[in-house]
Amino acid sequence: MTLTTAITTALGALLLGTLALPARASAITPFSTATGEAPPPPWRVVTLPKQPTHSRYRIASLDGARVLAMDTDGGYANLLHPTAARIDASAGATPLLRWRWRIAQFPAGADLTRKETDDVAARVCVLFDLPLDRLSAGERLKVRLGRALFDPALPAASICYVWDRDLPAGRWLPNAYTARVQMLVLRSAAAGDAPGAWALEQRDLAADFARAFAHEAQGGYLPPLAAIGVAVDGDNTRGAARAYVGDVSLAPRETR
Repeated sequence: MTLTTAITTALGALLLGTLALPARASAITPFSTATGEAPPPPWRVVTLPKQPTHSRYRIASLDGARVLAMDTDGGYANLLHPTAARIDASAGATPLLRWRWRIAQFPAGADLTRKETDDVAARVCVLFDLPLDRLSAGERLKVRLGRALFDPALPAASICYVWDRDLPAGRWLPNAYTARVQMLVLRSAAAGDAPGAWALEQRDLAADFARAFAHEAQGGYLPPLAAIGVAVDGDNTRGAARAYVGDVSLAPRETR
């Protein structure tokens, strides 16, 4: 399964769903507000029609809190949340993405640098509503071709934060299928971030976008956000994986 295809399908479905949301809604619904096992709306599980096995997402109690439990046994699916967040970084507001996560099991044989083993225990992704005129001519052509072949809603830029078993923490790398999805290894078991412990994250989206997409970020530009997503992935290796994610939040931080 290519991440590009999955994100295309998922985002297309979610953008249809955003029509029912309040205008300019930017809040991310906390997992902890769920009253049952299903993730609270507008979080939605989205996958490909022909995908035989799906990753599973449910709300569970762990360490005294209601969190998202996600696991897979050789399957794939995204859990996505549409957002219309527009934070004007040029006005001094730095968008911060915060969450906490915990790994229980890595997919055996996963390697994000190769298409045939492109699986991960946990990732948190930000999908940007990037105008095509911000892209170079070559990249613009690639996105237009992808939209023509797959879906008009194909995002032109996404950043995925991953917790990997072997890759070093701090490494940036493109998705194995497309450079329009840039990945940052935030946590690594090889660096001592072992399964079983919670890790708290806070990311400056303006700084990360500038690092991942330097050409598009010229002049301090930061595009609006289209969606936030989380996922566990095991369809390429047919491996089992399990992870937990706490509430995900997005807020501006005033800079001086």
